Amino acid sequence: MEMNKTVPLREVAHSRSGEKGNSSMVSVIAYDAKDYDILRDQITVEAVRKVYGSIARGPIHRYEVPSIGALNFVMEEVLEGGRSRTLAFEESGKALSSLMLTLPVEVPSGYVGRRDRDQSHPIETLAQPSGRSIRLGSATAWSRDRFSAARDLVDRGDLDYICFESMSEVTMSAAQVAKQDTGRGGAAAMAYDPYLVDRLGPILKDCKEKGIRIISNQGWLDPVGAARRIKALADSLGLPGLKVAAVTGADLTDRIADMGLKFLETGKPVADAGASIVSAEVYLGCEGIVQALRDGADVVLTTRVADACLYLGPLAFEFGWPLGNHEKMARGMVIGHLMECSAQLTGGYFADPGYKDVPGLENLGSPIAEVWDDHIRLSKVPGSGGLLTPATCKEQLLYEVGDPARYLAPDCVTNLGAVTFTQTARDEVAVHIGQLAGQKRPDTLKALVGIREGYMTEEMVIFAGPSSLQRAKMTQDLLSKRFEAVNLKAQELRFDYLGLNGVHREATPPPGQDPYEVILRVALKTQDPHEAEKLRKEIDPLAVNGVAGTGKWATSAPGSRVRSVIGLSSCLVPRDCIETQVSIL
Repeated sequence: MEMNKTVPLREVAHSRSGEKGNSSMVSVIAYDAKDYDILRDQITVEAVRKVYGSIARGPIHRYEVPSIGALNFVMEEVLEGGRSRTLAFEESGKALSSLMLTLPVEVPSGYVGRRDRDQSHPIETLAQPSGRSIRLGSATAWSRDRFSAARDLVDRGDLDYICFESMSEVTMSAAQVAKQDTGRGGAAAMAYDPYLVDRLGPILKDCKEKGIRIISNQGWLDPVGAARRIKALADSLGLPGLKVAAVTGADLTDRIADMGLKFLETGKPVADAGASIVSAEVYLGCEGIVQALRDGADVVLTTRVADACLYLGPLAFEFGWPLGNHEKMARGMVIGHLMECSAQLTGGYFADPGYKDVPGLENLGSPIAEVWDDHIRLSKVPGSGGLLTPATCKEQLLYEVGDPARYLAPDCVTNLGAVTFTQTARDEVAVHIGQLAGQKRPDTLKALVGIREGYMTEEMVIFAGPSSLQRAKMTQDLLSKRFEAVNLKAQELRFDYLGLNGVHREATPPPGQDPYEVILRVALKTQDPHEAEKLRKEIDPLAVNGVAGTGKWATSAPGSRVRSVIGLSSCLVPRDCIETQVSIL
């Protein structure tokens, strides 16, 4: 076929990016499956490296997922150390997909791009499943997610289970640091999610009355303490018979250095980190959740478990799936992975005006999975905003995934390439999982190790109007000379021009003209907190010692903005070294 027109990739495909450690995962998904060949033939590793330029410092891996018309890229060493270490302004990698969509592709001269196409999905009527089903709702994707979703799910979701995911990779290390600071005389900090009562309190009584069981990883470092708090709350609400379970066993902080393990990223012994280790937690599987439900728990509060296991656990319990049945475990993992990021499945982190329009974005409906033993149907809270289509499902299926054919989890290895989707009604999607989607669970479990690596801080100064960029550059030069004068000992020093290169960094295309506004951001990392404080001592005097029209960051309240750097590294722990415990209160 003759190719004689060039268009940006966004006219052909959509994309979503996320991160694990120092790597970013970026999916590229054809809007129309017939265009998959364009992606396969033109979106090569070489083409991707060219568009990401110097920020793509490590290997780039490409995985083909023809079942959903997609490619999945894993870019190593693109996040400058990862979320826990980077000085980059955008730390999560979630904005990197927009750079991918600028990549030029050749299409036939008569090709109609996304903006000019009908964006609706054809609806296919499927036979109504028979037999018993279980309905699970996803209330949160992380600790600071919206609070209204749980109420909507309980009132209108007709649920059997409501699940709360509250962790990111950095959650446990931050909690450990807060716990240690408390021991050194700092302010007392909860070792479980501080929003525990705010989230569960308003729905606890209704859940008990309706028979909705609650599964949550808000226990963090102290699931038993969290369970005691919810038990006390239940008693105060007139629910003395409420059973609350705590699932523990993930915390390895006190023994990780003595286990003879090596870091996956460097191959160096974990023991070398020694006294710098502040946290170490393994990702548990669904076993503890299943046991807690067998013991009659109404509420299950866990430490770190693999996110998808919050959904796999109740499904394995309800359907009696043996934990050694790879196919059943894979089935539950697919459901859990789709559901774990809550509104990301129903239009959140999806909208792109003119390309992916999402109605009612201000009132996104939370996703609901209705599961039969041999059928899966996704929907959302009735009457809510948002969008649930095969496209939203495909983006979430590949979100933060490495090799889709080998999606590793504690309970199995899953081939996500065996998954397809069918739109069966508006905001309703059937999930199909092919044969041989599951493989034997790994012999090891992944652990994240948090290590103290010094301190970081940042400051910003603002410029607007004619020559704003030139004045920002003059200020960078001024500050560089001042840092020499005060003998600043920085491990790393970074200058960004927000509005120019703050997000895509060195991969940002050159501007067509000088910007009207520029924010100069300065960030640095040091071993000594007193060295880090030197930054503010040089920024504040710019009010009277800087260039013309120097504006100050609005959050310039007195006090330190220096914070600890807790670098995260990973290792593999033999499964037989881990014991999951369940306590019922």
